[in-house]
Amino acid sequence: MGGVSFELISAEEQWEIFDDASRRLLNMDGAEFADRWDRGEFVGKDDPGVMQVAILRPSGWPNAS
Repeated sequence: MGGVSFELISAEEQWEIFDDASRRLLNMDGAEFADRWDRGEFVGKDDPGVMQVAILRPSGWPNAS
């Protein structure tokens, strides 16, 4: 049986993953997404891409919720 393994990633790598997903799924960089999220622009929007990006948002970065 195979085990589960994981790898810790740096804060910079977390941001890169978040930013890449935001660009790919929503056509905006991660900073713009975080700013718009914090302003409540996505409230009530039924877009799976928004939630996929939101769940990747790293803590410890400017505007992080």
